[in-house]
Amino acid sequence: RWQPPEGVSPEAALAQVKDVVRKYPPGQQGIDGGGFRIASDKPNYLWVEFESLKNGYIDDVEFALPEVGSGLLVRSSSRLGYYDFRVNAKRLNWFAGQLTDLGWSAPQVTPETNPDYFAENNR
Repeated sequence: RWQPPEGVSPEAALAQVKDVVRKYPPGQQGIDGGGFRIASDKPNYLWVEFESLKNGYIDDVEFALPEVGSGLLVRSSSRLGYYDFRVNAKRLNWFAGQLTDLGWSAPQVTPETNPDYFAENNR
C-alpha cells in the first residue's frame, strides 16, 4: 500500500492522486501513447483506462482509499494477454515517483519487491 504524508486527509490524498494522473504524459518510456481517460471518479476511488498507441490495447489502473489510515490500494492490469512487457511496472513506477516527490511512501515495482512479476515478464 502506498501511504500519503502524515496529516493528509483521505480526501486530500486522493485529490493529489487525481492531480498526478491528470499530469501523466502519454508515451512516457514508450508506453500509453494512445492516451488515457478517467473511467470512474468517486470520493474514495479512481479508475483510469490507458491505451497503447499501436494496437489500442486498454489497461486499467485503479486507486482506492478504502479506510482512513489504511493507505492507497493500487492496481494496474492489462485486459488482454498474459505478458505485459513490464508496461504496468513502468506506469506504476511513474506514479510512485510523482507521489514520492509529494512526500508519499510509494515503493517502486522492482525485481526485489515483485520477483514473480519480473520472472513472468522477463521478455
